[in-house]
Amino acid sequence: MKDYPLTIPVCQLDEDGYFVGMTTADLDPVVKNGHYLIPRLCIESDEPEHKNGFIPQWNDGQWKYIEDHRGEVVYLKKTGEKQTITAIGKLSKDVTTCAPLPFTEWSEEAGAWVDVANADELRLQDKKEKAGVITRSQLLTAIELQYGKNKDDLLEIAERELTGERLIKIRAAILEAQFFRLDNEDLWLFFTETLSIEPDKLFELWETAEKQI
Repeated sequence: MKDYPLTIPVCQLDEDGYFVGMTTADLDPVVKNGHYLIPRLCIESDEPEHKNGFIPQWNDGQWKYIEDHRGEVVYLKKTGEKQTITAIGKLSKDVTTCAPLPFTEWSEEAGAWVDVANADELRLQDKKEKAGVITRSQLLTAIELQYGKNKDDLLEIAERELTGERLIKIRAAILEAQFFRLDNEDLWLFFTETLSIEPDKLFELWETAEKQI
């Protein structure tokens, strides 16, 4: 009588025929002709080849390789929203694996994220908002250290160069404001236009002022 191994390797599948892993089938103790008790959702086949980005599926008596992006992070082209792939199959044409930068939109023609029309303006406004808050003392000290202009000098320039509502606002800020923010448009224009401080230099001044006690 031929001897049969007590177990043989078999491929385990899920309900959709996708390869799960290898397991074993036991030799049927009743039928003595080499019959094995194949577990449910298992098949007798060689273990499928591993291919990155694909999962084997048993179909029509053979292995077929289906794209598998589960766990990958993608971004909706329409909104830039971040998502994690949970289903097997090709990636939708509505998503990309490239992460968007702030103030960009997807261009199908370029196949990439491109700046929105007013991206520079939006980035500048975002930078202003993130610059933080400084006190009047910190601001006046930094301006005097870097530009040699004290409070009286600033008032003189404002009264010489500005009129109307803008003058009133800037005069009040120099004399009375407790805190300053760069997203204050009147203040921003006073620094960049009236005092002719370049935006990059103004951000540097702000960082310096934040360090002032």
